[in-house]
Amino acid sequence: MKLENMTLQQKIGQMLVAGFSGTELNDHIIKAIRDYHIGNVILFARNFKNPKQLYNLNKELQELALKENGIPLFITIDQEGGMVTRITNGATFFPGNMALSAGGNEEDAYLYGKYCGEELKAMGINFNLAPVLDVNNNKDNPVIGIRSYGEDPERVSRLGSAYIKGIQENGIIATGKHFPGHGDTKVDSHLELSSVSHNVDRLEKVELYPFNEAIKNGIKAIMSAHVMFPAYEDRKLPATLSDKVLTDLLRNKLNFKGLILTDCMEMNAIDKYFGTIEAAAMAVKAGADMIFISHTKEKQIEALNRIMEKVESKEIEEDRINESVRRIMETKSKIHTESFINSSFKDVEHIIDNSEHKAFAQKISNNSITIVRDDKLLPVKAEEEILIISTNAQAITGIEDSIEKRSINDYFQIEFPNCDAEIISLKPSEEQMELLKEKSKGKDKVIICTYNANLNIEQIDLVNRIYKCNKNIIMIPMRNPYDVVNLDYIPCLILAYEYTPISIKSLIKVVKGEIEAKGICPVTL
Repeated sequence: MKLENMTLQQKIGQMLVAGFSGTELNDHIIKAIRDYHIGNVILFARNFKNPKQLYNLNKELQELALKENGIPLFITIDQEGGMVTRITNGATFFPGNMALSAGGNEEDAYLYGKYCGEELKAMGINFNLAPVLDVNNNKDNPVIGIRSYGEDPERVSRLGSAYIKGIQENGIIATGKHFPGHGDTKVDSHLELSSVSHNVDRLEKVELYPFNEAIKNGIKAIMSAHVMFPAYEDRKLPATLSDKVLTDLLRNKLNFKGLILTDCMEMNAIDKYFGTIEAAAMAVKAGADMIFISHTKEKQIEALNRIMEKVESKEIEEDRINESVRRIMETKSKIHTESFINSSFKDVEHIIDNSEHKAFAQKISNNSITIVRDDKLLPVKAEEEILIISTNAQAITGIEDSIEKRSINDYFQIEFPNCDAEIISLKPSEEQMELLKEKSKGKDKVIICTYNANLNIEQIDLVNRIYKCNKNIIMIPMRNPYDVVNLDYIPCLILAYEYTPISIKSLIKVVKGEIEAKGICPVTL
């Protein structure tokens, strides 16, 4: 279908990205595509059972879109790796950015993108909402942290650009996020609106640097941050709703020719202060090409209607819509949907379930494990009496829509027959801390696996209490490495960067002395 033949509703539909629940086509997504001409979808863990089911779902989605609208869908997903992984089984489980940065180089980042792209393409996904290009330079950041390659803008840029090259060579659109930079905030924009108050000079040297380099290296999409940047926008508007950020800075000054995406418009930073519906129209006016409304059918439809009203009343020029739709259609013309539709799952199964890819991911994970300090507590021997204390893996930011139950304790109890194991909450109670302190007495070693303890200081209190009655502590932050700050007296500190099946395997090998820990922490502790 050509732009000049499209109705206004069809054009605006191409600018919206809708999420839906369930692992097969349902009334919500069928109506969105058929009746409202919504041209793109976002997938979450809620849409995934296994690669074959996802392959079939994506084929049915594309066939529906082509039948009803004559235009293929962008099928998008946050397959960042590590803690933000939607496709969790059957395909390769890749490490996250900080783990890759700790244990890999640019060639590894390129191969990561290449292998991830091959698998996504085989399952019918043509648009990955990765890589995170935020420079994580704030230890209290609750939402970026290990999703970043680290605190050095040049390293973030080199690894990010290598990943982009690898994934885009496979025809998958890469997305740099969250522009102009969500790394130096203390607030999760899923929950609240925050601000980065640095001046233009500092922003250009740090926050903007990886995005600028990604643009020079041909990245095809950039996602905005729901964060305010007073240096660029003097009104109380987040980047997503600011023409000064999206159009003046990103489009004109940085000369970005690709697709400008919003983060989800149902996040609290937007919905609470501006309303999803109104903000969707504001984002279009500011220069966004694609508007993500990831959950609610009513909000998706109302947003489409609101944008139409604004165009019809001339508050938004139709040329502004045409400009975005032209860009979307041109990009869609290069994604080769027909080769996916004409394939069978048997044709692609070997690409998705690939032993070479899985061995590569495990190698990066093995190399990422970092020993900050070891005062002769490693390796732990099978016959030793040990106590392991940990949280379960859990979603703690809005981006992690679900994390399957995962406990490192189960793995340790298999490997160490004399292992006593205890699960704690993120904020252990006074009673639990005293109980564990007593339990640790007389153990050869106590392994304490923390989980963002720098933001949940009760865990640090627990470490200190146990240290008073048993000095043989091995502390392992299972997420942000900042947990070890100010714990110089703990004799053994190991960084895992993520609480994932591959990192657990790597950790146990290091603890047993089967492999050497080669990781170098990419942030200052």
